[in-house]
This record gives sequence, structure tokens and C-alpha cells, in this order.
Amino acid sequence: MRGIWNFLADSRTLTVLAFLLASAVLLLSAHTLKFALWWALALIALLGAVMLGAGWWRRRRAAQESAALTQMLTQESERAVSRAQPSKRAEVDALRRRMAEAIAKIKGSRLGERSGRAALYELPWYMVIGNPAAGKSSAIVNSGLQFPFADQGGNIIQGIGGTRNCDWFFTTEGILLDTAGRYAVEDEDRAEWLGFLHLLKRHRPKAPINGIVVAASVQELTQNRPEYGIKLAKQIRARVQELTAELEVFAPVYIVFTKVDLISGFAEFFDDSDAAERARVWGATLPYDADGAADPVQRFDEHFDRLYEGLRELSVARMSLYRGEKLGAGVLTFPLEFAAVRPALRAFVATLFEDNPFQFKPVFRGYYFTSALQEGRAAGSSSERVADRFGLKLVPAIETPVSSRGGFFLRDLFSKVIFADRALVRQYASRTRLRLRTAGFAASVLAFGLVLAALSWSFVANQRLVTHVEADFAKAVRLQEGRQDMASRFEALELMQDRIEQLQRYREARPIGLGFGLYQGEPLEAKLRAEYFHGVQQLLLKPVAESLESYLAEVNRRSGELTPQQAGGAERAAAKQDAAAQTYRDASPTDVQDAYNALKTYLMLGSRDHVEPGHLNDQLTRFWRVWLENNRGEMPREKMIRAAERMLGFVVAQSVQPDFPLVDTRLALVDQTRDTLRKVVKGQPARERVYAQIKARAATRYPSMTALRIVGDEGRDLIAGSHAIPGTFTREAWEGYVEAAIKEAASKELQSTDWVLKTAARDDLSLEGSPEQIQKALTLMYKTEYAAEWKKFLQGVTVADFAGFDDAVKQLNRLGDPANSPIGKIIDTVYRQTSWDNPSLLNDGLAKAQSGIMDWFRETILRQSPAQVSVNVSTARAEIPMGPVGREFSAIANLVIERPEAKDGSLLKAYLQSLAKLRSRFNQMKTAGDPGPASRQLMMQTLEGSGSELSDALRQVDEQVLSTIPDAARGTIRPLLVRPLMMAFAVIVKPAEQELNRTWAAQVYDPFMRSLSEKYPFTQNARVEAGAAEIAQVFGPEGAVSKFVQTSLGPLVVRRGDTLASRTWADMGMKLAPEFSDNFARFVAPVAGAPTAAGAGDANASGAPQTVFQIQPLPVSGVTEYTLEIDGQVLRYRMGVQDWVNFVWPSGKGAPGARITAVAYDGRTVEVASQPGTAGLERLINTAQKKKRSDGVFEMTWSNNGIAVSVNLRIVSSAQADTSAGASAPQKASNLLGIKLPAVVAGSGT
Repeated sequence: MRGIWNFLADSRTLTVLAFLLASAVLLLSAHTLKFALWWALALIALLGAVMLGAGWWRRRRAAQESAALTQMLTQESERAVSRAQPSKRAEVDALRRRMAEAIAKIKGSRLGERSGRAALYELPWYMVIGNPAAGKSSAIVNSGLQFPFADQGGNIIQGIGGTRNCDWFFTTEGILLDTAGRYAVEDEDRAEWLGFLHLLKRHRPKAPINGIVVAASVQELTQNRPEYGIKLAKQIRARVQELTAELEVFAPVYIVFTKVDLISGFAEFFDDSDAAERARVWGATLPYDADGAADPVQRFDEHFDRLYEGLRELSVARMSLYRGEKLGAGVLTFPLEFAAVRPALRAFVATLFEDNPFQFKPVFRGYYFTSALQEGRAAGSSSERVADRFGLKLVPAIETPVSSRGGFFLRDLFSKVIFADRALVRQYASRTRLRLRTAGFAASVLAFGLVLAALSWSFVANQRLVTHVEADFAKAVRLQEGRQDMASRFEALELMQDRIEQLQRYREARPIGLGFGLYQGEPLEAKLRAEYFHGVQQLLLKPVAESLESYLAEVNRRSGELTPQQAGGAERAAAKQDAAAQTYRDASPTDVQDAYNALKTYLMLGSRDHVEPGHLNDQLTRFWRVWLENNRGEMPREKMIRAAERMLGFVVAQSVQPDFPLVDTRLALVDQTRDTLRKVVKGQPARERVYAQIKARAATRYPSMTALRIVGDEGRDLIAGSHAIPGTFTREAWEGYVEAAIKEAASKELQSTDWVLKTAARDDLSLEGSPEQIQKALTLMYKTEYAAEWKKFLQGVTVADFAGFDDAVKQLNRLGDPANSPIGKIIDTVYRQTSWDNPSLLNDGLAKAQSGIMDWFRETILRQSPAQVSVNVSTARAEIPMGPVGREFSAIANLVIERPEAKDGSLLKAYLQSLAKLRSRFNQMKTAGDPGPASRQLMMQTLEGSGSELSDALRQVDEQVLSTIPDAARGTIRPLLVRPLMMAFAVIVKPAEQELNRTWAAQVYDPFMRSLSEKYPFTQNARVEAGAAEIAQVFGPEGAVSKFVQTSLGPLVVRRGDTLASRTWADMGMKLAPEFSDNFARFVAPVAGAPTAAGAGDANASGAPQTVFQIQPLPVSGVTEYTLEIDGQVLRYRMGVQDWVNFVWPSGKGAPGARITAVAYDGRTVEVASQPGTAGLERLINTAQKKKRSDGVFEMTWSNNGIAVSVNLRIVSSAQADTSAGASAPQKASNLLGIKLPAVVAGSGT
């Protein structure tokens, strides 16, 4: 039964059972979870491979560690021989050979279930400790264990070196190292012993030893004084502490009390025991208490009592069996003698396992009683005590000898207890190990945390990326829901294009935050590209294909009007460059070259085999622009052009990709067009075909150059480009392929095919001239087209608009960075891509080299100083002529090259330094919090042209950077350099307007609203009239409005009389509110009756102009008379003669105001109208019902309480007529009637 249990509990059996169980689960899961059976088989195979690999690795590691142990013991032996005294060297060498033979024997044997090769590592190791002559070796030798090489000089192998005082016992179940008595109680050779322990720990790190066997003689513990046992226990405790500390393990401690046969009565008590009983364990195996919580002494007493009771019961049983027969006295006395040794053993155990704060507490696994050799005279005191107590005569007992081959109680002790506990050892963490373990754990936690954080970071970033992409895609869908206009389609496609460009950059240079194996951009990019290209096919490719088909059909219809193209290759390239510089023209159906290019484009749209991005860019633009114009609807033309250019540049760059959409071409139309063109073209010239082949091959080898590729992701929202340069026209293509291809084509016969017309030809360009001439011509064609492509690219680059002041600060921080400015990157890239055809630097180098040689020749050979002889060496002969590319972009080189005399090194760096100063100014404005005052100040300084970084930068661009550049090149470069300045000025206009509006509100508008807005004449029906002095505080030449214009608004506007116009910089300036500019003349005109500088009294005394008018009373019914009073002047009419009466206003003779009263028939006096105040007359006239007659006389009627009064009024002379030339006439209150100041003077007021 035990064998079956051992078999089932074996790790190998459990491993096989676990493998079979996992295989069954996988096979059943394949059916339940609906996945392929071969997946389950593959997982089972993988699991089996992992288990076999783990087993192989364990065996290999055991073999390696065993070999290391063998080497360690061998080196120890050799070192001991070399250190031994000459007289003892032969003896030590013999011991070394003995040890080597033993190791070789155990490696070549098979011990139990383990291979001998790994036995030194896999077998358990035990240390046996005890006092001299404690019977340790005898107990091991007589334990009944199997010693595989007992026939080679005995079971004991004496150690040497660090174990010279130790005896080795190699058994089939374990290795026992008897440390001899001297080791346990003496300190000799301590250093070598500790060195051996360290080596043992190194090569068996998990379990250097599996247990400690403490051997103590019962005779010595009982026959000596108690102090002897206590001292011995302390010495052994010190050795156990040393093993624990050095090996850093807690090994279980087994106490073996030897020579129990010397207890009186032992031989007689066990004389009838058979072999099985003598092999059994006699003692107590205690529960494994790794923490030492239980009391060892209490456990000792508890189990000792059980052993004693067992002996008593056995004694009584023996006596009952032998009733009436002679029986040895030991059967009765041995239990008593056994109980008598208890105090000494108890003291030994208590001392060995006592608590000590300075020592580790050993793990007490058990204590056992053994007898290896039954020799010596047994001693007992129980019989003597009984005789003395009862006065009996003691008869000396004769001990009966007991013969035993294997000793008593040893065989099972080692095999079934000690060796069976091999796995109970556990590692002890010393302070160093604890620190290392803590550090390792912290490092592991940190590493795990970093990995987890990295994965979490990547997960969150990828999740955010997926969310943003999905949101953009959903937004693109929403933009087109229920809409068919072009603007929504462009906006949706541009949204997806931005994401695709971002994902492309991530694919080429993936951000670390999206990595760690969690990147989700590739499936997102594939999905976006599919949807984007579907939209491109509907918006671009399909309309272009339809336009091409219509054009080719027209070409076939008018085939008789086609004329052959006569221009050569270089002329065509030049013509193409000139055409590129002009506005695109419509393709003519009678032009062979246009027809050939259209057919070529049509074929490219149907097949990716011969795609040329540069050709597509030109032709798609030509055949798309008309459709865009016809279908743009309400979309602004400028916005449509920008969107179309951006999309076209991206689409052309993607035309060589395998997922680029194709159109279904009409084969019949293609064949017909080919036949039509073959009649007039008869194939391209050989030079043209060779050149086209070189371009096509280069286009497939090198990527396109775009503005986004140059500025990178950080500049994508700042720099926009409308043209993508094919990879053919890059410096990498020229140096890596094109130059060599042209040289090869110029000297070899080439067989080429015109795939457009499907004609084949053998082209031997050498027949057209010398290889040098052919190479020169092909190079000229390439350079001419190269320059055209880069010029078109530079013209299409622009700086994006700034969204606002905060965005301007952000973008200027990037534009003004001298090291990473996107503008600097663009110009530097153009320079690097075009400078290979500009040998100015090389010419300078040649000049310096020639100058250096001549100086050396004069000073060294002629022994002359430079001042004595002037040698004129012309470098003109050595100069390399500048090519078309270098000539076209010499202005760019002029910007980039370093100038020794320049402060900043180069013109480009000087320009970037200007942007850096502007950036600093904007950062200061942002730091101030409110950008309004600073924006107004900068705007004023810019308009004045002094103290402004904007005006300084513009002046530097025009007067320094572009001063030596030809006008043609200036038109290409200047927009790129000036646009950041214009955008910066544009964003400060709005904060400056807002600041002006706030100043206007504080100085003019709010005071007006508080004091005048509710008074007459500003409120027509107001009962309170504003005085002239009050009005003059706001209006008039000295009013608040005029002062505001002079102080706050003056530097920002141009004033011509009473007309205001905004000052502009780069056609930009502040926008005046129409309500303010249109009424400005009224706001600042003199106010009648207002005090002058002389401080005159009233209006009449001040010499204010007067108005003379006449009033004719008219008869009315219901009244007997009525009276009209104006400023003290009275007209009383009693229904008599209707005479004209003269009046003057203002008169200054009476109380100001106007009043009409009437006397009714019943004698009542009725007040028909009354308007007091200086403007009383104006208000009175305004309240009347007026009727103008043909002679210029006004009939006015007032009515109140059923009474109506009518008069005629005519003007004799007005104040304006009386004003002398050049004088400013004070305006009357009527001119300000109902007028309101605008809330804002500039912009929208937000």
C-alpha cells in the first residue's frame, strides 16, 4: 500500500496525470468552444514540449551542479595535497585518491531512481554533529544503509582539506558528513572548514544540507555532572548556529541519543527482539514547527512519558508471558533505569533549544534512542535504590550479551525519517540576503510596474488613438449625411487624410507610447485608406476618367487634324517647365502631345505598372479643374483650390501603393486612340523613351518628397504643401540611380517598349551622337524637369493661418526656433536637394586650394613673402559651370550658405533670429495676461515702422535677405518668408481693436450713456434738455470723442479733415465701425452755445451765429386769440390782419424756450405747446405737423385739448449762410437729435 502511495505521490506521476488531464480538457474544449481540432492538438504538443523541456532542463541543471560539486571536491583535495607537510604528503595524497575513487564510483553507479552522474547534487546531504566518542560513525556504519563501494577499503572515507576532520559516508539514499567530535567542540582549521561550507552553499544554493543529526551519548550525559551536558549542548548549539548562518538555511535538527545499550537492563529487555523490531524507530518525531512556536521541553516531556509508558507496558507484558519462569531483572528494571536518564536528557534538550536573541532557534524535528554496538558495562542505580530502601541484600546481576549486526533502532531512522524529510529544509534570509532579496523584489516590482505602466500607457494611448480615429470617421460620415455638396466631401476626406498621414508617420517611426506590442494603427490605417480611396475615386478619379474618356473620344473624332510633335527632348522639358509656371490650359484635341499624355494618364489610372507621380500630378490637375469649377456650388473658389491641391498632392504620392484604387478603362477606346496616335507619333523618340524609363524606375525606388515629410508630425498643422515631388527628382535618386543610369544609357544599346502606344524599339543612342553628347542631353532634360518640380513644390508651400492669439504664440514658438523651425527645414531641404547642381562651394574650395598652393610656392620655393611678389592665379578656368537646377535655386543657396562677414552666419539664420525676437515679444505679451494693450502698442509701432519686431523683420527680408535675389526668385521665396509676419500682425489686430473698444467705453461711451443719452436732443421725447456745456464735454472739437481720436486712435488711423481711414501694414489694419466713421464729422463739429476758450457768457454774447425767420399767424376756429413766445419774443394774434413777424434765434433777450397759448370762447386759457430751454424752438418745430408749400413756406399746426393753432414759417437767413468762408459753423441741437454713440469703434466689439 505504501508503495502505491509513493508511486502516486511521485512528482513524475503527478506530471503525467496533469498532462493527460490538460489534454483531455483541451480536446473537449475544441468541441465545446467550436475551434479547430488541430489547435487543440497543437496546444497539447506545445504543453508536452514544455514539460519535456522543463524535465530536461532540471536534469541538465542537476548534472551541471553535480559536476560543479565534483570539481569543488577535487580542487579541495588537490589544494590539501599541495599544502600538506612533506612528511604527511604521501598520506594526504592517498586520502585524495580515496576521495576521487569514491566520487568516480558514485558518478558511475545508479543510486536508487537517480542517475549517478547527478547523485552528488540530487541526493540529500546531512551533517552529523556530536562530542568525541559519541558513537556517530558507529551508528551510521551499523545503520543498515547500503554503501555502494564498501569493498574498497571500508564504508568511511576520510576527508581532506577543509573536511580533514570529517568522515564521508556515501549511501544509496543520502550523503552523511560526520564532522567528528573535534569539529563540534574545537576551533581548529576553522577557516578551511568555513571555506568548504561556502563552496557547498554555492553549488547547492537551495539546500546545501537537508538536515542536522546531533549525536549525544546517554552514558556521558548521565554519568557526568549536569554541567557537562549543558556545556555540550551549548557547544553544539553554536555549531548549529554556525551552519545556519553560513549556509543560510533552517535545517531540521534530529537528536540521536546513542549508546542506549549502556542503560542497565537494555540487553535483557530487548534480547527477544527480532530484526524488524530492531530496525524500527524508537523515539519521537515531532510536528514540523518552522516558526518555533511550540515549547521543545514540553514536547520532549510529553513524548518521553509516552515512551516510558510504552516500556512499562512492554515490561508487564513480558513478565506475564514468562510467569513462573526465570526472567532477567532487566525486564523489570529497564523502564526504571530509562526514566532515571530523563533529567539529564531534558536539560540537554532545554539548553540546545533555549531561546536566545543572538542566535537562530533550531527546528526541533525529533529525538531518538539508538544502539550501534553493544559493548561496555551497563550502569544502573534503580536496583541499588530499591535495596537501600527496603534493606535488601543486592545480588550483582549478570548482563546477558546481545548480538546484533545492524544495531538497534537505526535502519528505519535514517531511511524512513531522516532521509524522508529531505524537503523540509528552508532557506534562511540573512541580512545581506534580505537586502538583496528586498532589492531584487523591489527591482522586480519596479520592473513589473514599469512593464505594467508601459503596457497600460500603450493600452490607453492605443485606446485613445482608436477612439479618436473612430470619432473622426464618424464625424466624416456625419458631414456627408444628407449633403451632396463638394465642401462637405472635401472636408470629410481631409479629415480622414490627416489621420492617414498621422498613421503613416506612426508606421515609419512609431511613438514609444503606442508600442510594446499593442499598436492598433495598422488595421485602423487599412480601414481609413479603404474608405478614403473610395471617396477619392468618387470625387477625383471617376470625374477625371470621364473627362479623359470624353477628351480621347474627341481626339479620335478629329484624328485628321492631329499634327506631329516636332520638339526635341530638351525643348520639351523646357516647354514643360514654362507651362508649369503658367496657368494650366485645357488640353487640345488636335495636339499630339496633349493626346499622348492624356492616353498615358488614362492607362495609369487603370494599371499600377507604369505609374509616374509627376505625370499624374500635372494631368489630373488639368482634367479635374473644369469639373471642380462646374460642381463647386457655394464653396468659395479659394477654399476649393486649397482643398483640391492638398488632396491631389497626397493622392499622387500614394499612387504607387498597392491599395491605390483603379478605374475601369474602356479597352475599345484605348485601342482606337492608340491607332490614331500611331499614325502621327510613330512612337516617341529614342531619347524620350529612354528618359521615361529612367524616370519610371527611379519613381519606384525612392519615396516622394512632401512638405509633411520634411517638417514631420510636429509641423503638420503649421506648414501645408500642395505639390508632392516624385521620388525621381530627389538628390538621393540622382546620386543613387539616375546619374549612373544616364551614363549607362548613353553608351549602350537599349531595347525599350513604348507601353502607351504598345510599340517596341531598339534604341541605340550612340547613333544620335557621342556618348558625352547623349549623356549631356539626358542630364539636361532631367535637370530641367528637376528644377520645375522643386519650383512648383516651393510655390505650393505656405504657412497656415493662426487661429488666434494663443495659437499664434504656440506657432511662433516653433517658427522662431532657430534649430527646428519648419521654415528653416523647408529651405534647408530645398538647398540640400538642389545644391548638387550648384558648384559654388566647390569653386570656392578650388580657389582657396589654388591660393594656398601659390602662397606655399612663393614662401617655400621662391623664398618670397606675399607682399613682394603678386601672383595672379585665375580660378575661372577651374570653375565648374552651374547647371539648370543650381541656377534656378541659386537664391536658396544664397540664403543658406555661411557668410563670414554676416553676424548670424547666413541670411536664413538672420531671418530665423528675427522670428525668434518676434516669438519673444509674443511670449511677453502672453505673460502679461491681457494681450490687448501690448497688441495695440505693437500695432502702433509696426505702423510707425520703429520699435516693432514685425517691421524690423519685414525690413530685413526686403533689404537684406532678398536684396540680391532676382525678381523671379523673389516672387517664389518672399511669400514663404513674409507670411508668418503677416499672420502675426493679423492676430494682434483683434486684441488691439478690443483694447480700443474698452478705452472708448471707459472714456467716451459710458460717460455719455450715464449723463447725456436720456436727455434731449439725444432722446427726442426727453423732458430734460442737455446743456451746451454738457454736450461740448463729449462732442465738438474739444469733446471726449475728439480727444479719444487724437490720443488713442490717432496712430492707428489717417485723418483727413473729418474723415477717418485705417492705416494698413501689408494690406491689413484695424477695421473702423461704420457707425463711428460715418458720423465722426457730426461728433466733432462745434456745438452751438457751447462755451469757448474765452469763456463768454451766453450764446448771443459769445457771437454765436443767429437764424432770422418770419412767422405769419393763421386764423383758427374755437379761440379768440393765441400767443406765440420764442426766447422772449412775443406774437399775439386776435384773428385780425395776417402780417409776417420777424424772429431771431437765439435772441438772448428773454428766458429761452418756446410756448403757444390760446384763449377759448369761454374765456379759458389753454397751453397748446410748451418747450423750455435753449432748444425749445427746435423741439417746438419738431412736435408740429408740418406741410411744405411750393414757395418754401412751411405750414405748422399744433393741437391740444381740442384746440389747434396754425402758423406759416419761412427762413430769412440761417446760421450757416451767415458763417464766413473757412469758419466752422456751430451745429444746432437739431443736428444731434436722436444721435447715439456706437458701443464700439473698431471690429465687432467682441
